[in-house]
Amino acid sequence: MTAHDNQEAAHLEKLRAQLSTDMEAMQEKEASLREYEQRLRLLVDHAQQPQPQHAPAQYLVTNAPDTRAIEAEWEKYNRAHALLEAARRGLADDRLALKDREEKVQARETEVARREAWIKVREQELAAAAVAPVPAKTRRSFASAPLRHLFSRQS
Repeated sequence: MTAHDNQEAAHLEKLRAQLSTDMEAMQEKEASLREYEQRLRLLVDHAQQPQPQHAPAQYLVTNAPDTRAIEAEWEKYNRAHALLEAARRGLADDRLALKDREEKVQARETEVARREAWIKVREQELAAAAVAPVPAKTRRSFASAPLRHLFSRQS
């Protein structure tokens, strides 16, 4: 692998770690929101229950949940839920982008491995050709030994 591939792999690993920590944080927020929703539902259920008739009116007024406060809490919940959904969609998009990038890196690694194998075979072919003995010529040509050629005819 080249230095660029190593850097890219390290960057992808860093992104993967960041995504996993983001997912854990999202899961914690989601659990917190579920608890909050459960408390709100209990408050709404309590507010909808008929109050006992024998209790004094002052007790009902002071202890009855304020509907405006409940509505405000529901608004908070709905906003938090919308933020969580937006973050979840963003995380899904990030996951898809990361998967696409990993596939590209994998394809690049395959291509590099194929090229390295071809280079290794080519180097072996060249080494074998360099080591192979050159066949000796039985008769020297005029170009290789012009004077010898003249003397060998005279003898």
